[in-house]
Amino acid sequence: MAINILDRIANETELTKSERKLASIILKNPASVINENIAQLAKRAGVSEPSVFRFCKRFGAEGFPAFKLVLSSLVSSQNLKKIESVKQGDTVGDIASKVIDGAKVSVSATERNVDEAMLARVIDVVSQSHRIVVLSQGLSSFIAVDFVTRMLNLGFACESYTDRNSMLLALSTLRLGDVVIAFSSTGCNRDILDMAELIKSNSACLVGVCPDDSKLSEKADLILKSSDTVDITNDSVFSNRLSLLLLSQMIIGGVMLRRGIAISDLKDKVVHARKKAYAYEIAPEDEEPPVQEEVDDGSIKPGAPITTLDWRY
Repeated sequence: MAINILDRIANETELTKSERKLASIILKNPASVINENIAQLAKRAGVSEPSVFRFCKRFGAEGFPAFKLVLSSLVSSQNLKKIESVKQGDTVGDIASKVIDGAKVSVSATERNVDEAMLARVIDVVSQSHRIVVLSQGLSSFIAVDFVTRMLNLGFACESYTDRNSMLLALSTLRLGDVVIAFSSTGCNRDILDMAELIKSNSACLVGVCPDDSKLSEKADLILKSSDTVDITNDSVFSNRLSLLLLSQMIIGGVMLRRGIAISDLKDKVVHARKKAYAYEIAPEDEEPPVQEEVDDGSIKPGAPITTLDWRY
């Protein structure tokens, strides 16, 4: 059996529906599985006990007890533990420890869940898009604000919407080649789900950054899975929001590499505009130079990379 069974489970792509449910439960909190029997795990995952047994066999264990033994060794070695939420009677030290521990677990889970092939596809469609529309609601909105600001700094046409009416107006003018990115901690925001058909009818691509097996993940063309599924009756969604933020930064980092050459001619203009937005003294040499139009005869210029797209039109 492989040393890190969690990595094997996270990287396995050929799973049945029942196996995906079990994988999600185990990856989300491996420590809790160790303290359960096969019936308890089956009930919590919504699958049958034979399904649990077959899942264990698939990953090299003779049965559930053997599977738990391997998992226990890994959990112990990685110091993973179930993170409790802040409760009445906690000290300031308890609060700091629980928040930091929750962040560590979220980062580890996000790292295990990253599908590199899917991430590469998302980076490709975003980097080649003429227009990027970002949808978010509630506590996920700050991630959209950060993402849009970063993309504007890279010179991309990017906009964000949180209310239903604005979404409808913005999405009605989508066209082939545009990308819509939906950030959702729950994957079940009603307004965002209602937009999916409108997005597809306009031939745009919908990227969902959300929990796996959520309603949004079922409607999206491409999915980046966040670390956890949020219970809408519980307002403690910090870990999931941290996971969404990490995934958004992965997209941005990939776009910077993928389209760095194509957007380099806009760098000076963007930096100049950024300086104007702050109490920053702009030196005379920093002033934006006059734009001189060049006659383009359609030929490839010496030294110009042939993969560079003129995405201004």
